[in-house]
Amino acid sequence: MTKEKKTLTPMELRKRVGLTQRQVAIALDKKVATISDWERGVTRPRLTFSETKMLMAIFECTLDELIEAYEREKVQPK
Repeated sequence: MTKEKKTLTPMELRKRVGLTQRQVAIALDKKVATISDWERGVTRPRLTFSETKMLMAIFECTLDELIEAYEREKVQPK
């Protein structure tokens, strides 16, 4: 029997490490509204390699986990 790994949402990644949207926003030099939009699927992150690496460190996750979390959140049509 194989154990399936649950794909986490961006919000779950953040909450898993006990951070607020504000703390993540400050660490990435982004607006809180931007982090909220990412988590709600309104927009997707457009990050530099350095910012991606920083977000991985903040969330204590792998690149695969980060990609899966944000790919799962569908961008909402405007």
